[in-house]
Amino acid sequence: MQHALKILAVLPFACASASASPESSKPAPPPPAASRPAPPASASCRPNGGVLFEIDHRVDPGAKLATSTTKVFNNGAWTHEETDADGKALAPSSGCYAKPDVQKLQASLAGAEWRVTTARIRCMAMSPSFVVYHVNGKQVFTRKLCSGQDLDENSRSKLQAAIAQVEATVPATTK
Repeated sequence: MQHALKILAVLPFACASASASPESSKPAPPPPAASRPAPPASASCRPNGGVLFEIDHRVDPGAKLATSTTKVFNNGAWTHEETDADGKALAPSSGCYAKPDVQKLQASLAGAEWRVTTARIRCMAMSPSFVVYHVNGKQVFTRKLCSGQDLDENSRSKLQAAIAQVEATVPATTK
């Protein structure tokens, strides 16, 4: 009886593979890393080890605009939370980077001095939205329209590389 149950359990898989054409039995090539859906958060992929990199899209108090926060943790887990223009929380998302991707992000951020300079002359336009960046739990730069503030060239290029890597992986963010 046990032997018959084992055969019945395997039979649907055997039939499915026997009916497949040789052309369709070839595995499809994996999609590029940026378009691959993130695996579900397993126990090993729960946020842990402190925040390596954070992109926080904020708005001035009273502004009716969407916000979002994306965090990448040292163990490779990432989270993304958004609110709509009315301040209502939207469905959060999360996933996990492979170890080489975490190492790439760490390397992108390594060696930045995070020196902020302020221009003597700047524009006077105003925007209620701005972005705050954190590295290893420390706020390193706030990008706000016409603030006159900028990062040193080395830090700016490292920040841009980190942003590009994270935004290529995390679902659409408020920008």
